[in-house]
Amino acid sequence: MYVIMQISDLHRSEASLLSNDELLSSLTASCGRFVEETPPIQPVDAIVVCGDLAHGLPINSTEYPEALDKQYADAFDLLTRLADTFVGGDRSKVIIVPGNHDVDWNKARDSMRVVTRTDESIQDLLTTQASPYRWSWRDQQLLKIENYETYEERFSYFYDFCSQFYQGANLAFKVDPKRSWNLFELDDGKILIAAFNSCIGADCYNLYGEIPAQSIAQSHLATVGNYELKVAVWHHDTRGIPRRSDYLDPDTIQLMIDKGYRLGLHGHRHRSGVLPFYLHATPDMHIMAIVGAGSLSAALGQLPHGLNQQYNVIEISDDYAHAHIHLREMVVPGVFSQGRMIELGGKSYGDIQWTRVPVNAIVNTGRGGGSIIALIENIENLVSKEEHEDAIAIIDATGDKLGHYGRQLLTRALFEAKKWRRLEEHLSSPQNPDELTKLVLASIALKHWPEAEQAILAAENSGHYSTLLLTDLRERLSAEKEMS
Repeated sequence: MYVIMQISDLHRSEASLLSNDELLSSLTASCGRFVEETPPIQPVDAIVVCGDLAHGLPINSTEYPEALDKQYADAFDLLTRLADTFVGGDRSKVIIVPGNHDVDWNKARDSMRVVTRTDESIQDLLTTQASPYRWSWRDQQLLKIENYETYEERFSYFYDFCSQFYQGANLAFKVDPKRSWNLFELDDGKILIAAFNSCIGADCYNLYGEIPAQSIAQSHLATVGNYELKVAVWHHDTRGIPRRSDYLDPDTIQLMIDKGYRLGLHGHRHRSGVLPFYLHATPDMHIMAIVGAGSLSAALGQLPHGLNQQYNVIEISDDYAHAHIHLREMVVPGVFSQGRMIELGGKSYGDIQWTRVPVNAIVNTGRGGGSIIALIENIENLVSKEEHEDAIAIIDATGDKLGHYGRQLLTRALFEAKKWRRLEEHLSSPQNPDELTKLVLASIALKHWPEAEQAILAAENSGHYSTLLLTDLRERLSAEKEMS
């Protein structure tokens, strides 16, 4: 049996009453009573933190950034002490993902400027995928992301937090906080954890949750070997209500099931809950169990009516096909005890199940085959370590063996290495908006103005690219030409 403590939504506003000392004391006392439960609960082996480490600050807060610095310092102190108390200080056994409260609203707003657009409807501007436009209902203004470098810094606090937290940890995979996914191993390598950023498109005006299909694909391809259980962790919940937009598309879970994930852990709802998801990709039905955690320490005014602070304890069975889940709830301030979960019939504990993933070899190594997945993992690792020359050399040597994903890897390696001339040649016939953007940026870097203009014109004539993207690329090209 392997036991995971699942906590989420640590964010505490000024209305929150519990200090780190009180929280740690409450959790320690609660876990100390596990042996008295019916049935008894086993000691914790790992901790999963499903986002919202800090509460955040409103736009134009007079306390920014000092108050935000303190919030993350408090979160760092709490998680460090939790690791020391429950997993012997081994931070590789603490998995952390960001939540919507970990998006720095002030930094996001700094990246935008107010614009006036009358040639296109606001609906089209706002609903186009990856649109740079935002609408502020409070100010009744249309805004546009103008500086993407500043926009990406909206996660800087979380990035710095993770870099510091995992420094020196004995990790099976290198953690790159800026990547939208990271991998961890638990239970002596029997359990794989994929930690996803479900806030990839979130900012001060966009609240929705999203895990790009590309992130799920890359995490899958970077996984080598057979695990007893693959677990996905993210922040947003998958159940939304009318007029709500801040939840995850359920189709995302279908992708996870297809890639072998069988247990999903999230937060965000401030309510513990369990939900099975199904995929019929073969005659057999594939099941993934989704477990939501309540808020560990949000103020009462931020909790659903009738609920208190909560956390979960998940006991994964030795057959890795089901788990016993226990809900712990703060029945009086500072005291965690048995809670009641609707999906468990009002009980504090119950079983959840999922289908095992069959272990099948996809490559016949007995007839001269090789492990494509291992090759891809090697390239991914080289790129993540910024060893671009080696990654490019391996991709070149494989020819077309890696297919379309090999093209994506080469594009990324060339772009990050700023090999503009090779990138311009590689993307001479762009196949998607990302490739078109990188092609134009490469031509701009080389001051190949006619080539950049031709690439944009060809894309426009094809009819496959959005007007917004083409307009932005033309504006970027014009600005760079004027500055040169």
